[in-house]
Amino acid sequence: MEHRLKRALTTPFIILAAFVLWFWEWLWDPLERLMARLGRLPLLRRIEARLMRASPYLALACFLIPGAVLLPFKLIGLYFLGHGAPFFGIATFFAAKVLGTALVARIFALTRGQLLQIGWFARSHAWLVCFRERVFAALREHPAWRQACAAVAALRARLRQMRRGVFYHLRCRWRAIYRLSRRRGRLTCC
Repeated sequence: MEHRLKRALTTPFIILAAFVLWFWEWLWDPLERLMARLGRLPLLRRIEARLMRASPYLALACFLIPGAVLLPFKLIGLYFLGHGAPFFGIATFFAAKVLGTALVARIFALTRGQLLQIGWFARSHAWLVCFRERVFAALREHPAWRQACAAVAALRARLRQMRRGVFYHLRCRWRAIYRLSRRRGRLTCC
């Protein structure tokens, strides 16, 4: 019984873990770049300069603030979900998650040196990176992951074919319109 239950629950949890890790990895770099662009604003530039000069424990406090500030919004999202408003719940939770990831990514990029000076943080960071790599390695070996990757690759190939088809069709139509306009002498743009 226990073996069957474990086997039945393994694939959904692996897919959920893969989705969460993919979501985190997918958002981290683009959001950090977006926040870096926003950091060019004069006020934010000054704040970031001070943050980069902060002591390690002040940097740690600043690193933890977005999670603490956005936790109530995530709880509000769960409240909406629990009270029959799934759209508002998911939207609120998703917005808080994206904003929190953006802030944490930027603050970590600015304060990485200071944060890694704290012994337990450096050990936790190393353990988390190692754990993430082990989870990704295990996910890549799982048949459900391979099937999902194959399905995504097939979908991308199909979309590329469709896009090429649409662009080819539009290009042919444009050429036909161009030739017809030239024949009639109505082309004024060239």
